[in-house]
Amino acid sequence: MNQKRLRRTFLEAIHSIKDYIDQHPLEIKTIEELIHKSHSQIGINLLHQGFRQLYGSRIKEYEIRKRLEAAALLLQNDDLTMQEITSQCGYSSQSSFVRAFKDVHGITPGQWRNQHVPLLLQQSVEIHVPY
Repeated sequence: MNQKRLRRTFLEAIHSIKDYIDQHPLEIKTIEELIHKSHSQIGINLLHQGFRQLYGSRIKEYEIRKRLEAAALLLQNDDLTMQEITSQCGYSSQSSFVRAFKDVHGITPGQWRNQHVPLLLQQSVEIHVPY
């Protein structure tokens, strides 16, 4: 296999793994499972190195960021408790979830919910003013 084809194969594998993470942010997978999902023969070291070069972060950091972005969307659902969201995002403790969320978003999940849910409720309520 020539070098360009080899490089293209590895790039496709890395893009495939990123796409999988983007499409399944709440799934927690090992690096080996991600490689298997990409149907490639890329090595772990090459994957780590290539991912960081292409996307500017480590795979696990990217996964966590995507998971916490999904958490922000889940927080819009007022029916879900903080513990349910914590669990869906793969955290066993609410305090570690809050810490990770704050690292990514700059505010706690509760603050985020308080800032965003009232806005969503305002947008969904129609106000009828008589003329």
